[in-house]
Amino acid sequence: MVYSDRCGLEGLVAPYAIAESVHGRLSLGGDWTRSWITAWSFNGDEVVWPVRDLGAVPLLRSQPVRPFTWRARQRHRPGLQFLVSTGRHHGFESLEEQRLLLAMSAAAPPA
Repeated sequence: MVYSDRCGLEGLVAPYAIAESVHGRLSLGGDWTRSWITAWSFNGDEVVWPVRDLGAVPLLRSQPVRPFTWRARQRHRPGLQFLVSTGRHHGFESLEEQRLLLAMSAAAPPA
């Protein structure tokens, strides 16, 4: 078990190499930030932004694109984790994401 108060982010991330055959499929031309998009939810409506315009996204007013739900016998463990560093709950979809949130919170100064 990894405890967030005893390790840093580097202790939770496993680096891996991307095969050249896969890397070659990425569209990383000079204008990739215009063609790659992100989706956000505002007041129940999905809004799409190009990656290049993410600085203009009002993140604090957005909601999750999909809700966190769980039921018996599902194959992953979503939930909400309170982080002292932000003073808010943050969603996770797996136990690994929950551990990463805790490690990041331990490494960050309180809000």
